[in-house]
Amino acid sequence: MRLMWEDLALLFLRVSVSAMMLMHGVGKLADPGSFVNLIEMSLRTGPLSVPLAYLSILAETLFPALVILGVLVRVSALISAINMLVAVFVFHILIKGDPFLAWEKAALYAVVFLYLAMVGGGRYTILGAFRV
Repeated sequence: MRLMWEDLALLFLRVSVSAMMLMHGVGKLADPGSFVNLIEMSLRTGPLSVPLAYLSILAETLFPALVILGVLVRVSALISAINMLVAVFVFHILIKGDPFLAWEKAALYAVVFLYLAMVGGGRYTILGAFRV
Protein backbone atom coordinates (compact mmCIF):
# COMPACT_ATOMS: atom_id res chain seq x y z
CA MET A 1 0.00 0.00 0.00
CA ARG A 2 2.80 2.38 0.91
CA LEU A 3 4.50 1.78 -2.44
CA MET A 4 1.35 2.75 -4.32
CA TRP A 5 1.18 6.12 -2.54
CA GLU A 6 4.87 6.76 -3.18
CA ASP A 7 4.36 6.05 -6.87
CA LEU A 8 1.30 8.31 -6.98
CA ALA A 9 3.29 11.06 -5.27
CA LEU A 10 6.08 10.67 -7.85
CA LEU A 11 3.52 10.80 -10.65
CA PHE A 12 2.03 14.00 -9.20
CA LEU A 13 5.45 15.62 -8.76
CA ARG A 14 6.64 14.49 -12.18
CA VAL A 15 3.58 15.74 -14.04
CA SER A 16 2.96 18.99 -12.16
CA VAL A 17 6.53 20.33 -12.13
CA SER A 18 7.25 19.20 -15.68
CA ALA A 19 4.03 20.81 -16.94
CA MET A 20 5.05 24.10 -15.31
CA MET A 21 8.53 23.85 -16.86
CA LEU A 22 6.96 23.03 -20.20
CA MET A 23 4.88 26.21 -20.06
CA HIS A 24 8.05 28.12 -19.17
CA GLY A 25 9.73 26.78 -22.31
CA VAL A 26 6.78 27.16 -24.70
CA GLY A 27 7.15 30.95 -24.63
CA LYS A 28 10.75 30.59 -25.76
CA LEU A 29 9.73 28.07 -28.40
CA ALA A 30 7.10 30.49 -29.74
CA ASP A 31 9.72 33.23 -30.25
CA PRO A 32 13.18 31.64 -30.28
CA GLY A 33 14.77 34.65 -31.95
CA SER A 34 14.39 36.86 -28.91
CA PHE A 35 15.84 34.12 -26.68
CA VAL A 36 18.80 33.73 -29.07
CA ASN A 37 19.33 37.51 -28.84
CA LEU A 38 19.19 37.36 -25.04
CA ILE A 39 21.82 34.59 -25.00
CA GLU A 40 24.00 36.52 -27.46
CA MET A 41 23.82 39.80 -25.55
CA SER A 42 24.26 38.20 -22.13
CA LEU A 43 26.88 35.57 -22.78
CA ARG A 44 28.58 37.02 -25.88
CA THR A 45 28.85 33.53 -27.34
CA GLY A 46 28.79 34.60 -30.99
CA PRO A 47 27.84 31.76 -33.34
CA LEU A 48 27.25 29.44 -30.36
CA SER A 49 24.24 31.50 -29.31
CA VAL A 50 21.84 29.71 -31.63
CA PRO A 51 22.73 26.13 -30.61
CA LEU A 52 22.91 27.10 -26.92
CA ALA A 53 19.49 28.76 -27.09
CA TYR A 54 17.91 25.79 -28.85
CA LEU A 55 19.49 23.31 -26.44
CA SER A 56 18.04 25.32 -23.57
CA ILE A 57 14.64 25.40 -25.26
CA LEU A 58 14.80 21.60 -25.67
CA ALA A 59 15.69 21.24 -21.99
CA GLU A 60 12.58 23.27 -21.13
CA THR A 61 10.13 21.63 -23.57
CA LEU A 62 11.06 18.19 -24.93
CA PHE A 63 12.69 16.77 -21.81
CA PRO A 64 9.92 17.85 -19.39
CA ALA A 65 7.44 16.28 -21.83
CA LEU A 66 9.41 13.03 -21.61
CA VAL A 67 9.39 13.29 -17.80
CA ILE A 68 5.59 13.71 -17.87
CA LEU A 69 5.26 10.57 -19.98
CA GLY A 70 7.74 8.72 -17.82
CA VAL A 71 10.14 8.05 -20.70
CA LEU A 72 13.86 8.22 -19.86
CA VAL A 73 12.94 10.08 -16.67
CA ARG A 74 16.36 10.04 -15.04
CA VAL A 75 18.22 11.31 -18.11
CA SER A 76 15.54 13.83 -19.08
CA ALA A 77 15.28 15.20 -15.56
CA LEU A 78 19.06 15.47 -15.30
CA ILE A 79 19.24 17.46 -18.55
CA SER A 80 16.50 19.82 -17.34
CA ALA A 81 18.22 20.19 -13.96
CA ILE A 82 21.57 21.03 -15.55
CA ASN A 83 19.87 23.61 -17.75
CA MET A 84 18.30 25.26 -14.71
CA LEU A 85 21.58 25.20 -12.76
CA VAL A 86 23.31 26.94 -15.68
CA ALA A 87 20.49 29.50 -15.76
CA VAL A 88 20.89 30.13 -12.02
CA PHE A 89 24.66 30.26 -11.70
CA VAL A 90 25.76 31.59 -15.08
CA PHE A 91 22.91 33.84 -16.20
CA HIS A 92 21.27 35.05 -12.98
CA ILE A 93 24.18 35.14 -10.53
CA LEU A 94 27.39 35.65 -12.55
CA ILE A 95 26.14 37.78 -15.43
CA LYS A 96 23.16 39.68 -14.04
CA GLY A 97 23.99 39.59 -10.33
CA ASP A 98 20.33 39.00 -9.53
CA PRO A 99 19.11 38.69 -5.94
CA PHE A 100 17.67 35.39 -4.71
CA LEU A 101 14.08 36.31 -5.56
CA ALA A 102 14.99 36.57 -9.25
CA TRP A 103 16.43 33.07 -9.51
CA GLU A 104 14.62 31.07 -6.84
CA LYS A 105 12.14 29.55 -9.32
CA ALA A 106 14.94 28.24 -11.55
CA ALA A 107 16.71 26.87 -8.48
CA LEU A 108 13.52 25.15 -7.34
CA TYR A 109 13.09 23.53 -10.77
CA ALA A 110 16.72 22.35 -10.57
CA VAL A 111 16.19 20.79 -7.14
CA VAL A 112 13.03 18.94 -8.17
CA PHE A 113 14.54 17.68 -11.43
CA LEU A 114 17.67 16.56 -9.58
CA TYR A 115 15.42 14.63 -7.18
CA LEU A 116 13.62 12.97 -10.10
CA ALA A 117 16.96 12.15 -11.73
CA MET A 118 18.00 10.38 -8.53
CA VAL A 119 14.81 8.43 -7.75
CA GLY A 120 13.35 7.93 -11.23
CA GLY A 121 9.77 8.28 -12.35
CA GLY A 122 8.07 5.61 -10.29
CA ARG A 123 5.73 2.88 -11.43
CA TYR A 124 3.13 4.98 -13.25
CA THR A 125 4.65 5.76 -16.64
CA ILE A 126 3.53 5.48 -20.23
CA LEU A 127 5.90 2.52 -20.62
CA GLY A 128 4.49 0.95 -17.45
CA ALA A 129 1.14 0.61 -19.20
CA PHE A 130 2.70 -2.01 -21.49
CA ARG A 131 4.16 -4.11 -18.68
CA VAL A 132 2.42 -7.34 -17.86
